[in-house]
Amino acid sequence: MKRTQLNVSIDPKLLEKIKESARISGKSLVGFVSDCFINQIENLPVESIESRFKLIEQRLQLIEEKIEFSALQAQKTPTFTSQELQNFNEFIKAIFKEELKRKGYKSIKEAWNDFINHINCFDQWDETCSFRLKESLFFEDGDPLTSDEINQLKEGEICPQPIRTGIINWINNSDRGKCCCSVKDFPSQQQICEKGLMLVKDIYS
Repeated sequence: MKRTQLNVSIDPKLLEKIKESARISGKSLVGFVSDCFINQIENLPVESIESRFKLIEQRLQLIEEKIEFSALQAQKTPTFTSQELQNFNEFIKAIFKEELKRKGYKSIKEAWNDFINHINCFDQWDETCSFRLKESLFFEDGDPLTSDEINQLKEGEICPQPIRTGIINWINNSDRGKCCCSVKDFPSQQQICEKGLMLVKDIYS
């Protein structure tokens, strides 16, 4: 076999260890060192440039899919303007006042308990949601529900719009917990956000 000289600078102590190992193995220094290189090279993973590029492409594709999915989710989750949130809040207030008079409740507390029972029956609703809705309805300087709070309610297993559904069931004295998303003769959540109080007159006309 044709050989080529390779000059390598190594630590003297390491060279002594190599020579000692070569003597123990019964090989010449050159043979021992050559065998060490061969064993090391054979144990290295063989990966072609093409396979590396393929792996990189697969990773990039996964990243692109995640980005596209995030963008799609963002499109499906609307962000309401401050005016739309105010309209939504004023609509609920007006409906509550109308039902308070129409049903002849003895007190606001009695009306609230009846109203909220048509909403808190849904799985995504909790005490914090009840407090925030009560704040927006009854506190003079209460903040209306935010876009995030409204959109988080969409995560329910039964109904993604428990406030609208609760209002419909409360007005109609329907059973609690029945989703009303398919009801067409009542304003949609988006219509409520866009028109607010303008819709109340039509509901009670």
